[in-house]
Amino acid sequence: MDPVLSRRQKWRLASVLVGGIMIHLSLGTLYTFGNLNPYMTSYMRSRGVFSDLTYTECSWAFALACMGQGASMTFGGILEQKIGLRLASLIGCWLMSLGVFLTYLTVQHSFVGVIFTYGLMFGLGTGLAYALPLSCAMRWMPHRKGLMNGLIVAGFGGGAFIFDQVQKAYINPNDKEATHEVDGEKYFTQDDVLDRVPNVFLLLGGCYAAMQFVGCMLLSYPSPAYEEAQLIDVKDNEDNRKNAYHRLCDDEEESIHNAISNATDTIQHETINYSPSQIIKTKPFYMIFLTFSSWGKEYFTSTLYKAYGLTFISDDTFLSWTGTFAAVFNGLGRIFWGSLADKFSYKVAAMFMTSAFTCLLVTFQVTKVAGEALFFIYVCLLFGTFSGSFALFPTVTAKCFGQKYASRNYGLVFTSQCLTAPIGVFAAHKLQVSIGWTGVFIMWLRAHL
Repeated sequence: MDPVLSRRQKWRLASVLVGGIMIHLSLGTLYTFGNLNPYMTSYMRSRGVFSDLTYTECSWAFALACMGQGASMTFGGILEQKIGLRLASLIGCWLMSLGVFLTYLTVQHSFVGVIFTYGLMFGLGTGLAYALPLSCAMRWMPHRKGLMNGLIVAGFGGGAFIFDQVQKAYINPNDKEATHEVDGEKYFTQDDVLDRVPNVFLLLGGCYAAMQFVGCMLLSYPSPAYEEAQLIDVKDNEDNRKNAYHRLCDDEEESIHNAISNATDTIQHETINYSPSQIIKTKPFYMIFLTFSSWGKEYFTSTLYKAYGLTFISDDTFLSWTGTFAAVFNGLGRIFWGSLADKFSYKVAAMFMTSAFTCLLVTFQVTKVAGEALFFIYVCLLFGTFSGSFALFPTVTAKCFGQKYASRNYGLVFTSQCLTAPIGVFAAHKLQVSIGWTGVFIMWLRAHL
């Protein structure tokens, strides 16, 4: 049963959602890397920064961003406790934007510098800010955790919807084709395209910083009285649920309590708050951690879809629009899978999501034979499926371990990306060099399974 909110509370909740979505729209431009990759790689090859750079090697920037995000996310919750929600969120956001600004310089001089600014700095800032709007929204609507997470992380998935087109319109407004082919990969060599690459980072950084400032100012936590009333309501609703499969951790609840020595009250799962030091002693944490690590392979789809498409599609505008519509599916998928978990269970949503993603991976290479239309459909569906993991895992983490430390606990879960991202990039590069894109797709599938 949804709570009755006063007019003021409705406005505050709406402000939190709008602010969280604005923040995640900017942070989610991480997914524009697949669109930027051909421009950045072509620029650094052509201007002598790294004359032999390939698309898979350039993906190290994305991998470092994922590692930075995983490494810093837990510290976002710690920073929030010390300096407050808005300031902690703004520090993370502007660290990410500073990395984008500095890439204006590094892309002209050093590939290692690009990895640091557009990779590590981008990721560290994203990690600090990522979970704070989610934790805030869940405290407003604890009985709709999946929906709240889905709505906000839809912004993360949808950032590329806006900025893929901004990048394409600025860098390649005349739709020049990548014509210089080396070892089956095509690169841009036109000066009028490449000259715009450094300046695009100034444009993007300014847009991101402005959006982030407004978004952070809109965040606020509910009053303690409101939160207490919501927790009582959630407890009453949970008491009426008889079907055990609605919760991932029902079967593990007793073992969780036994594993944590200072948990003295056997109360409802939603009202128990386990700290990061406590959850690492439980079996469900490692189940969630390992499951989430298998979804780290989504970065292949988000970083290399355009590079792969260029092997048989010459229309740069079409490929950019593919990324734009894929971002829509990325955003809507988060809402869909989060709502599905609320209606049924985490297990049901995760089972259908994994099955769909696996089927798409198995048959993805047929797009090279079928042509542009099927490539467009497949990329959109791939984004729409893997995106669900970013709505399901913060939700199940909060349900298992409580709301108080949700941002820090989810940060621990996200550290799995520190392992999967570099391993994936290294393996993708080696396989792409040795046996081509077929090898990359085989690795995608085996790693996911």
